[in-house]
Amino acid sequence: MYCTNLNLNAAKHGLSALIIATALSISASAALASNMEKVDIVTEGIDLNPIYVNANSNGYTGSENKSHKYMVRVFAKAKGQNRVWSVAIYGKGKGKLLSKDVGKSEGWPVYGKSHDVHAKPSSLTWFTTPKTACDNMLKDKVSGGMSKADVLKNDRKTMASAFIYFMASADSKAHNKKNKHDTLDGMESHIDNTPYRMPVVCRAAL
Repeated sequence: MYCTNLNLNAAKHGLSALIIATALSISASAALASNMEKVDIVTEGIDLNPIYVNANSNGYTGSENKSHKYMVRVFAKAKGQNRVWSVAIYGKGKGKLLSKDVGKSEGWPVYGKSHDVHAKPSSLTWFTTPKTACDNMLKDKVSGGMSKADVLKNDRKTMASAFIYFMASADSKAHNKKNKHDTLDGMESHIDNTPYRMPVVCRAAL
C-alpha cells in the first residue's frame, strides 16, 4: 500500500493550512496502518546572501536565479520490524530532487541527519515568491503614504517563504536486503514539508 503522510508544518508558522493544502494538493489525512512511526523536517538556517529582485520605474520585474544553501534537519522512524531504506529532500514536491540517501543491508530503524542542500529559486515551491514579497512591500509603502517613485529609489529589504519537502520510504528488512520494493507488498513512502523564510533585497529601479 502506498501511503502519503503529510504534517502541515506551515500551519505552525501562522500560514493558512487550507491555502497550503489547496495549493500543494496535500492530503491532511494520516494513514492508520502505517509502517512509519514519524517523519519530520525542520529548518536549521540559510546562507546570509539574500535573493535580489530587480526593478524598473514601473515596479519589480523578477528575481535572480542564483543557487543558495538551505540547512534542514530531517527525521524518520520506522514502525515495528520495518526499516527506513530511502530518504530524499525535494524542492518541488517529487519533481526536483535536492538530496538523497539510500540505506544498505536492512536499512535504518531511525534516520536523523542535518543536510545542506543547494537550490535555485526556480527549483523551489513558493508560498510567497521573492517578487511577490517585493510587490507586497511596495503596496504597503504606497498605502502608508510614500510614492511609488520614492519607494523604488532605494534598495528595500523584506522576506519570502518557500517550501522544502522530505520523503522517507520504509519497507521490511527482508525487502531492504534484496533491494526489492513494491507498493503492493508493504513498501510505503511518507512526505513532510517545512516553510523556509529567506531574506530578499528589492533593488532600486534602474
